[in-house]
Amino acid sequence: MSWFVLSVKRNKEKKVADILNKMNIQVFNPLIKEVKYWSDRHKVVETPLFKSYVFVNICEKYRGIVFGISGVNGYLFLDGKPAMVGDDEINIIKNWIKEDTYDLVMLSKLISRNEIGIQEWLMKNNSGVKWIGKSNVSVLLDEMNTIVKQKLREVV
Repeated sequence: MSWFVLSVKRNKEKKVADILNKMNIQVFNPLIKEVKYWSDRHKVVETPLFKSYVFVNICEKYRGIVFGISGVNGYLFLDGKPAMVGDDEINIIKNWIKEDTYDLVMLSKLISRNEIGIQEWLMKNNSGVKWIGKSNVSVLLDEMNTIVKQKLREVV
């Protein structure tokens, strides 16, 4: 059996994971504690580490069984084949969450094709971080003539 990356509708990760568990399919939906802010309060809530994705450990020939679940979009594909994740990578994520070690060294082990080299990438591509705030960052992508603005999640 292999771990596959299952794409699900946004905010349906927990529901899909619960249904898969009830079907006796091994599922991994890593959750982190995050601070959510509203105008009158803030609260610590559990949110998926990977938005719109869950990992399923299922035999190749039974992969189609998940399509009967409401909220499932399909499998993530890489180079025309279903993306598979090794047990080592799943264990790294589990340890990462369990030990609260949210660091880039562990995260870089999960990326098989490229290491994280954001600084070199920014310098090579004449792009750069234009603004970093407490809760967001803006990056200029010259080659695409675009400014990317991303809100950062506060993880506790």
